[in-house]
Amino acid sequence: MKKHLFRFILTGFILSSFITLAQTNSYPVTLVNGKEYYQYTVQPSEGLLAIGRKFDVSVDEISKATPEVKDGLKAGQQILIPVPKKAGKKLFGKSNPTPDFIQYKVGKKQTLFSICRKFKVNEEDVLKYNPALKDGLQEGTILQIPKFSSEKVKADNDQHVNANSQPAHADKADNKPTSKTHIVKENETLFAISKHYKVDILDIIKSNPGCDTKLVVGSELKIPIASKSKGQKKESNALESKTTKDEPKIVEKPVVKVVEKKNIKIAFLLPLMLDQPKNDASVERFVNFYEGALLAINEAKKLGISFEVYTYDTEKSEDRVREILNNPELKTVDLIIGPAFSNQVPIVEDFSKENKINTLIPFTSKIPDIDTNPYLFQFNPGPDSELELISDLITGKYKNAHIVFAQLQGISPLDEGRIRAETLQKKLTKEHKSFSKIELTTSDNVDFTSVLKKGAKNIVIFNSDKFSNVSPFLPSLEDLKPIDIILFKQYSWRNQSEKTPQGIFVSPFITKYNPSLVNEFNLEFDTYFGKDVTADSPRYDLLGYDLSRYFITLIRHNGGKFGSKINSNNLEKGIQSEPLFERSSTNSGFINQRVYLGEDQAQ
Repeated sequence: MKKHLFRFILTGFILSSFITLAQTNSYPVTLVNGKEYYQYTVQPSEGLLAIGRKFDVSVDEISKATPEVKDGLKAGQQILIPVPKKAGKKLFGKSNPTPDFIQYKVGKKQTLFSICRKFKVNEEDVLKYNPALKDGLQEGTILQIPKFSSEKVKADNDQHVNANSQPAHADKADNKPTSKTHIVKENETLFAISKHYKVDILDIIKSNPGCDTKLVVGSELKIPIASKSKGQKKESNALESKTTKDEPKIVEKPVVKVVEKKNIKIAFLLPLMLDQPKNDASVERFVNFYEGALLAINEAKKLGISFEVYTYDTEKSEDRVREILNNPELKTVDLIIGPAFSNQVPIVEDFSKENKINTLIPFTSKIPDIDTNPYLFQFNPGPDSELELISDLITGKYKNAHIVFAQLQGISPLDEGRIRAETLQKKLTKEHKSFSKIELTTSDNVDFTSVLKKGAKNIVIFNSDKFSNVSPFLPSLEDLKPIDIILFKQYSWRNQSEKTPQGIFVSPFITKYNPSLVNEFNLEFDTYFGKDVTADSPRYDLLGYDLSRYFITLIRHNGGKFGSKINSNNLEKGIQSEPLFERSSTNSGFINQRVYLGEDQAQ
């Protein structure tokens, strides 16, 4: 029996972000149709996503400059990389030195505008060193405030004043509108909106108080058209004085430089079933998860990080896990990923707590000691987060819908679908909201019309999460097409070949992927593993990739003991999932709280 799949060490040298940027300045620059491009030679095993990060440009920008990259990259291939507008000698010369930093905690109702004024920096510098601000400013966030030399501050301030000192327009006299209306789209940021309209982000904030704290999808923003008048300038100064009056004090000492961890040790405990025939479909999913994680590790290696990776085949037995945990190297790792099965979890839980090793449980939500073990990370949110979102939907977006509970007989009390249905019924009863129930024994002669309402939207909720229990009754719903029916589904039902009515589902996975990121990942996957990606939903290869990148970033900046700092880091954005880990107390583990609502058509 193979005790583990393999152990390998990935070596390299840490490069600071400044050095990485400086290196891009050493590539030859060519002029094409009046635009500057770097001439870049593709390195072995290098992908578009990695190149884009190297030059701080998007995959789409590279594809537009060199369209043939859409057919795949080859080592030695010459491609064009758009030179970012801010790239050039000023970025790397004396006029832009590497700054020191002050850590600053955002106070209640505080704006980016007031913070920049307090520290005499412009918003672009703060956004540069705090990328998460593109998604909005939140109370309690720890910002890295750059502390430049007085010469640079003066130069930046002069440039900012000149850029905003255009002559005022007599809007009333000319009968010209002073603003445009913009409807906020999904995943849109204030930073992106300001760039689209070529308007200072501070002007948008002034016209829409509070938008820098929370940007609501579907809300309207006033986008200023005319430049500021003298009267507006005075009003702005008065607002600044009021805003900064009660600001909290600096909470920590200045930090000169972030020290990165140079070597990361990760252990994978997965049921790869190396000694068993390849006839278990679930095994292939865990292999895909592992392959996605390896791509994330390889990507980080290109940044100069060294890795020691220990991979163990847990099979499906508890004894196998106990045997694995006897390996002395496991007590030295920064992170354990796994196991997969709920019966193996308690054994690993005890090990992680005893040895103080952070452990990610990627799949199951059945983690007994999550409330008392601060070293556990549960990705699958479980029924609580799902139930909370469903309750919000029923009392919010679907408040006028008629709820129908389809109750199958003989369902286990442990079935999460039954628990969810019973809890929702209690909640609706408490809130005096009516609903209907239909008892289902066999799929013959089922009459849903007795409980459905014509002319209303009907949401049907079964008391089981297992598709095999529900599927015999779905044809009866299909035959009622004139009636507006929405079926509450499980995310996993999307992989079934059988037809299902129009429905909604809740999951920890992003419902609309970024196509360019997915395409780039698929190319990388094919390059390394020589096979096509799966059509499963969710994709386990993307899950392994996203979660590994997330935790590699945490360890890179905080070392193996990162639990207390998990909410103060600018973490990597995922392709399929972007977890939000939160704990209920200082002694509890972390549970992912980010869930998404998905809607699909009849299949």
